[in-house]
Amino acid sequence: MDRRRFIARVGLLTAGGAAGVAAGVTTGVAAEQVRTQEGPTARTARPAGPAPYVATATFRTEPSARLIALTIDDGPTREWTPQVLKILRRHGAKATFFRVGERAQAAPDLVVQTADAGHEQGNHTWAHSDLTQHDETFDRDSLERTQELLAELTGQPPTLCRPPYGRIDSVGLAVCAGLRYGVTLWSHHVTGVNARVDVDEVLQQASPGSIVLLHDGGSEPNASLMKQLDRLTGSLTDAGYRFVTVSELLAASAPGGAGDLLSRSAPT
Repeated sequence: MDRRRFIARVGLLTAGGAAGVAAGVTTGVAAEQVRTQEGPTARTARPAGPAPYVATATFRTEPSARLIALTIDDGPTREWTPQVLKILRRHGAKATFFRVGERAQAAPDLVVQTADAGHEQGNHTWAHSDLTQHDETFDRDSLERTQELLAELTGQPPTLCRPPYGRIDSVGLAVCAGLRYGVTLWSHHVTGVNARVDVDEVLQQASPGSIVLLHDGGSEPNASLMKQLDRLTGSLTDAGYRFVTVSELLAASAPGGAGDLLSRSAPT
């Protein structure tokens, strides 16, 4: 086989990887790494045993009530988390904060303050690690370490995970299944670099069940993002929407869920 044909064949192998969906029991998950040239996500999880083993990924839902979930990633930070909390308090909005464990460890009082204000705490790994770049042991340790810290600080272990960068494969899904996490992705993203235009788009396209991503940590937060978060929450509240946590949104969207109850309890 000549060199060009060999390279072409390797290229086809590299593009051919696929991720499987997890089913099994909590222990005994193994990641099978296929040929090294196939890349870091070409692997499958192989949980052992017959028990149900499920991780559900949610981008948006469809409740009967006018409910939207705000999700705030990458914090807490001393500069931006208090500003986000102030904006949410002004509009009577609840949110789910997906916490980076090492940042929560550095600012535990902000985690407690956020939880005491009625906001949900979710797991965003210990060090904002891409779950597709590591093995099952690393992914589990990263999520478990963050879970233990959040449970210690708030008295309530998280039930939701957001994978950094929205990247997850069958190995990460298997870990989330073992930890009984739902995986929360998003339908809209308000960025720091284009916050005004992004909010314009959300205001035009949002509907009951939308999940909106913003940040209170990392490189995205800035004064413009805070201003546009204020505009977003105020405008949609005026339009009759209510901002709830992701868990509340999921409950309201489930068959026979609490959508009507949440609707009746919303301020008028």
